[in-house]
Amino acid sequence: MKKSMQKGLYVLALGGMITMGSCKKDKDQTPSYTVPTTYNFDNVEYKDGAARVSMSLAFGAYLGKATSRQLNQDTINNLWNNANTSYTAELVVNYPYAFDALNASGLNIAGKMNDAATFKAYADSMVLMSQNRNATASQGVAGKIVNRLVNYTGLEFNQLVVKGFFGGMSMANVITLLNKVPNDDNNTVVAGSGTAMQHDWDLAFGYIGLPKDYDSAINYTVAPYNTNPARPLGIGGYFFERARPIKAGGIIFEAFRKGRAAINAKDYGTRDAAIATIKEYLEKTLAASADAYLALSSTRGGDVAARFHDYSEALGFTLALKYRPASSKLTDANYQVLLTTLKTDYWTLNDTPATGETKGKITKLRDILSAAYGKLD
Repeated sequence: MKKSMQKGLYVLALGGMITMGSCKKDKDQTPSYTVPTTYNFDNVEYKDGAARVSMSLAFGAYLGKATSRQLNQDTINNLWNNANTSYTAELVVNYPYAFDALNASGLNIAGKMNDAATFKAYADSMVLMSQNRNATASQGVAGKIVNRLVNYTGLEFNQLVVKGFFGGMSMANVITLLNKVPNDDNNTVVAGSGTAMQHDWDLAFGYIGLPKDYDSAINYTVAPYNTNPARPLGIGGYFFERARPIKAGGIIFEAFRKGRAAINAKDYGTRDAAIATIKEYLEKTLAASADAYLALSSTRGGDVAARFHDYSEALGFTLALKYRPASSKLTDANYQVLLTTLKTDYWTLNDTPATGETKGKITKLRDILSAAYGKLD
């Protein structure tokens, strides 16, 4: 976030230009309103989205235990459905909601996950794969490559689940809520959650996993920020990690603040522009992340574990792109090329000389992404 943004407030004139001074007093002058530098407004409540982001991270944390112990199918089922007080202090570490709050929330992952059966099946596969945690992986044999647990094709199923959450849960729900916003009531105020329009906007904000005082210039993966519960989580964590070159974090955070302030002032043109910006840059975040891992895969040399991890990450983000907005410039045909290429035997892909077919395939995928989204790195 620019320092100038941190020092003050944007003052927007409805239907007019940005102003920082006093408005001319006459009957034709439209009123002005402020856009705060943090997401602080009256009647903000977005637990449904934010709590599910914490649940998804805890779920992913349990899947990650497969490299060192046998996973339990009942635990997977309970975490998915939020049953039998399955969230524990071991899994919920420095999240905005403590494990007992998640257990008591009445919310779950399953109810807000698109293609829930598909992603649950990927998670169930990790239970089976954990039986091979002491085996050495090879082509056609599931096991570990260094510290990575892969299936018989070299794929890490947990990456499909965790990154799938970013699309099937976070982006999909943000888009659904923002599509609903223009038709919502914006007159009847409910204490604690505001109007229906304000509340749906806030719920969408909750699904991106950002703190109210998010600063896009901060690397939240290092101390002291990495242990602060008020840090970016879920897809929000990738704004800095992989989408920094396209400045997605600052752009999305600003659009959410502008849109909420505009809703308060009934400035629906600014609100609609913010909706378009949020959709565009959430999608670009997934594309930039997939592209970053594809780029990394070409630098790994003989590090098979790292290369397979990159392919798995890229596939996970590609699965998330299935839930892109209707305005997407990524065609269905090109999306299928991305998907088909990454749903392959990674041992075969890895065996191809770096100057030959593999390099050509990875370059083709990156070309598809850049053609749809522009420069991503």
